[in-house]
Amino acid sequence: MFFHARIFLSSLVFFGILEFISTDFISSNLAFLSDRVFFLSFLIFLILTIYFYQVSKKIAGNFRMTPLPVFFVISSFGLLYFIQAHWQQNFFILLCTGVYYLIHISLFRMRSCKSDQTAIGILSGGNVATIFLIYAVAYGIYLNFAISLWFLMATIMLITTLISFQYFFLVCKKKMLALSYGFILGFIMTEIFWVLSFWPFGYLTTSVTGLIFYFVFWDIIQCYFLEKLSKRRIVANMVFLSIVIAMVLSSTRWFPSV
Repeated sequence: MFFHARIFLSSLVFFGILEFISTDFISSNLAFLSDRVFFLSFLIFLILTIYFYQVSKKIAGNFRMTPLPVFFVISSFGLLYFIQAHWQQNFFILLCTGVYYLIHISLFRMRSCKSDQTAIGILSGGNVATIFLIYAVAYGIYLNFAISLWFLMATIMLITTLISFQYFFLVCKKKMLALSYGFILGFIMTEIFWVLSFWPFGYLTTSVTGLIFYFVFWDIIQCYFLEKLSKRRIVANMVFLSIVIAMVLSSTRWFPSV
């Protein structure tokens, strides 16, 4: 089943909020709201987060499956701030709404069948999409608002661990093992972003580079859980990593050091 009325209505609410955030009125007054009415802005953000958490919890049937959809919603709100062109905003909103719907329909399918491979496959795609959005938002905030590097690293560590744990638990069914590998992957990505913070690139290039590293390590761990890991798979991942990283870095803009 790929249609559910409650999920569809929730997706429309999500779409409407993103469209409202992208309006000229909100965009032009966002800085004013952040500086002068910080508490009100934070309260609205908290209410929206709690609302989407409750929606995800009801659809999934338990709170353990909520990190992925909740962080996807938060990162979608955040990345919209960095998109300037209206047509790009509209395209991004449509794309996010589609991913939001697919994530929740997969969570709903998992309620009746924990081994639903179609649902697990869609959630794996949602996992990668959410990781990219989180990395882009976190690094964009780090570059544009001069926050401390430790805050960026703590955010990367926490969110990577939680989202990875949620997916790894679906494929290995062992809670502590999934949590351990999620923590290890979170630690690896934190160290990678510490290195990337010294590179002369913008937030999109850095987040794409981080995503490529994450995908390679995530795929290796996933194959280990599924008992499909082999030397050929590891070598293929390393070759893929080298080629794609080289393509990204050779085609991006290098910012001069100050």
